This record gives sequence, C-alpha cells and structure tokens, in this order.
Amino acid sequence: MKVLLSFSLLIFSTALWSQSVTDALLFTQEDLSGTARYTGMAGSFGALGGDLSAVADNPAAAGVFNFSELGLVAAINNQEITSTYFSTATAQEQSQFRFNHFGLVYTLKNSIENTDWTKLAFAFNIKKVADFGAKRNALGTNSSQNLGDYFTYYADGLATENIELFEDETIPGVYEYLGDNFGYGAQQAFLGYQSYIIDPLVDDGRNTEYRSNVAGNVQHDWSSQQKGRHYKYNFALSGVYKDKLYLGAALNPHRLEFEHRTILRERSTNSNSPVQYIAFENVLNTYGSGFSAQVGMILKLPLSFRLGISYQSPVWWSFEEEGQQALKSEGLFEDGLVTTVVEPNVVNRFPDYQLRIPSVTRLSLAYIFKDKGLLSVDYSRSDISGLQFDTESQGNYLGSLNNLFQNNFIAREKISIGGEYRIGRIQLQGGYLSASNPDKKIQKTDQAYTAGLSYDLGGNLFGISMVNHTRNRQDTLYSEGLTSAVATEAIRTQIFLTYLLKL
Repeated sequence: MKVLLSFSLLIFSTALWSQSVTDALLFTQEDLSGTARYTGMAGSFGALGGDLSAVADNPAAAGVFNFSELGLVAAINNQEITSTYFSTATAQEQSQFRFNHFGLVYTLKNSIENTDWTKLAFAFNIKKVADFGAKRNALGTNSSQNLGDYFTYYADGLATENIELFEDETIPGVYEYLGDNFGYGAQQAFLGYQSYIIDPLVDDGRNTEYRSNVAGNVQHDWSSQQKGRHYKYNFALSGVYKDKLYLGAALNPHRLEFEHRTILRERSTNSNSPVQYIAFENVLNTYGSGFSAQVGMILKLPLSFRLGISYQSPVWWSFEEEGQQALKSEGLFEDGLVTTVVEPNVVNRFPDYQLRIPSVTRLSLAYIFKDKGLLSVDYSRSDISGLQFDTESQGNYLGSLNNLFQNNFIAREKISIGGEYRIGRIQLQGGYLSASNPDKKIQKTDQAYTAGLSYDLGGNLFGISMVNHTRNRQDTLYSEGLTSAVATEAIRTQIFLTYLLKL
C-alpha cells in the first residue's frame, strides 16, 4: 500500500469533515404541521392549549384538556421548488402522503375538596418537526468557476506521488486509505487526478501545484434530492392551579434521518477544452439523536384574555455521517473522446460530532369570545447565530464553522396570528405566519397562509386544514473551489386530516 511522503499532505488534510453550514441550518427547520385546528390557525396556540399539537410547543397546554384524548394526523404534501442559478429559473415538483403526528393526553381531576391544585394531565406526542424532502434542479452557464477549480483547490499542496496509482494498487484501495488516514480533502484530489480533470504543473512526483483541464464557460445541470425527517417525542406533565394558572414541563428525545444526493453535470462550451464533460455524484447520509426540555405556563387574565409563555432548551444533538462518491469524465485525447469512470464504491464514515441548536422562547396572547370563537397571536425567537459544534473532534475545522454561524446568521423571529369561529358543532379556522430568515444573505421572509374546518361529534372530531407555506434558502454547489450560489423558493401546500377521540 502507498506510503505518503509529503508533509504538506499531513497539514492539508486535517479537515476530515463532510458537514457544512447549510446542513446545520437545515437541521434548525421547523415545519408548520399538526392537527387541523392547530395548523388551521397557523400554530398560534401558545396561550390556548387544549390541542395535542399545542402541547409540543407549550407543555402547559395539556392542563387545558377537560377529557382524555387520542389523536392521529395524516398529511398530503405537494411542493414546487424553483431554483435560480445565474438568472435561470428551473422548477421541480413532488407530492407525498404520510402520517406525521400521533398524540395522547390523560387528564386526572383532583377529587380532594378544598385544594388549589384541581387537575393533572399527562401527554405524549410523536410529532414530525420537519420533513426535509425536496427535489431541486438548477441549470445555467457559469463563466467564473468549474469542477476543475473544485479539484484544484484540494490538490494544491499535495505531492503528485500521493495521488498516483502504483503497481498492485487499486482505486478503491487508495481512495479508502486516503480517507482513513488523511481525510476527505485528499480523496477529492485523488478523484480529480485519476479522472484527468486536473494535471500537475510539473511532471514530477514531488510536484505540489496543479492546473485545471476544463477550459471556457461551462453549462451546469445540478440535481439535488433530499430525504429525511426530524421527529420529536414529547413527554409532558401539566398541573392546574385554581383553574387559572396552568403550569407544564416536558422532556423531548429527538430523532433525525437525512439523505442528500447531488449530481453536477458539467459541459464545456469550448470545443477545444481537454475535458469536455464531467458528472460528479455525492451521497451523504446523516443520523442524529438529540434531547431538549421545555417549561411553560398559561394564565387566565381578566376580560377573557389568556397569556402563554414557554421556553424550549437548546437541542443537544449527536450525529453520525457516511457518504459515497462517483465521478465520470470525457476528455479529448489522441484517440478522440475518451470516457473515464472513477467509482471507488467505498463508504466514507466520518467522525461523530455534536451540534447544539439554540433555545426557543415563545410569548402568546389570546382573547376568547365566550362560545363564539377566539383570536390568538404567537411570537417566538431563536438566536440561530448561536449554533455551535462541539470542537473536541476536529476542533479547528468545527471552530471555523462556529465563527461562520456567528458572522452569517441572525435570530429567527416568527409571528403567527390565528382565529376561530364556531357555528354549533362546526369550527372554522384561519391564520397567517411570518418568519424571518436567519441567513443574512436572504432578505425575504418565509410566509404561510392557513385555513381549517373541524366538525365535533361530541366523542369524536374530524378536521381538515390547508397550509400554503413559502420558504427561501440559498446553497452553494460546494463549500470550496466551486462556490457558485443556487437560490431556491419552495412553495409547499399541505392538507392535514385529523381524527380525535375523547377517552
């Protein structure tokens, strides 16, 4: 097996990481999802309670229930994503159906007379916090960067003898060896060299500088497919004091699965370019487990007002990651156009790491119109610039990402307004949500318009709601070398179907 001689490789390859700022920001995402009543009012339930989804926001909401209750929610999702790359907009659409919420609350009234504590309630929720599913496609002509720049970035500083194939060596063997001993960066240099996308400036094993074999403007066709979900398991306890003050606390295990597959197809517009075509595929799988805690209160005020306050601690995450890569190039040689495929078929298992997602504070106010309806307003804030990796593993690299969080992100502020009007057993809901984008580069706010209808049969309730949610984000093709941006606008329309059973 290869003996690596270059000291520069030891310095260069200290970053063994696949994680990016974009992925970390994605893991802070919270979708508007839940029961028909909750989503129909844009999630504005922090001061109201009495709803299974509301318990996941404010554990004091469990104490508002008069009866024990069980609920199940399914959702139909349709999402259209428009990606803009160098002024060219491309749309992708997808639909899916899945169950996304199960909840149970058990109420226990105090039978002891002359006591101030009148009720206890226990609640359990399995709630989908976020669905990462998204298909994106970006097309455009790039005149400033190409995949040759990407591979040159990682190769510069490496001795050519470190990324060559010698006798009795194989592409999978060397690729795996480089990853295990020197990291992701050395693997990228190896891929670029073996596919003839880059060449050494000097034909010498000790050469450490490289040139790109891609010339002219390039046409890019970038495809991205994301899958995965973030689930929150909510165990809540709530007590009621003098039928006016509701107090609650909750413990929340979290689970996350995420798969991101990208393919960048690049074709040179220069017929004399040594490399005419490249297809570069990357697959990253992330598995996370986390924990958070919550406290909250709801207070009945005079004149039919209600006040709600809740706090969710930071979510402390532990992540495992693995990835695979494949590369294909077509280059001009003496024999004409020659195709080269470099497919190591090696799964990279990256070092485990920890990430802390900042806390969320929520303030809510509601007004009850006796038995006719209600109005509610929620405000929440989370300082996303406080995202932080634990730097015990790969300290320098993760420390640099922490600095990027502080410099490029701001607090996410969210406000939701909801109302309900009752006509006998029929409940009509409507709402609006606006959330600022924590990425400083994006000035547009995320918005959602909602509507819902529920029919109460006494022991059973059926509900349907619709949410139209618009989100904006910006990604770079790669974190280094080829950093051109793709701006995306996602419009997600969701139909929530709810069945509630009083026990």
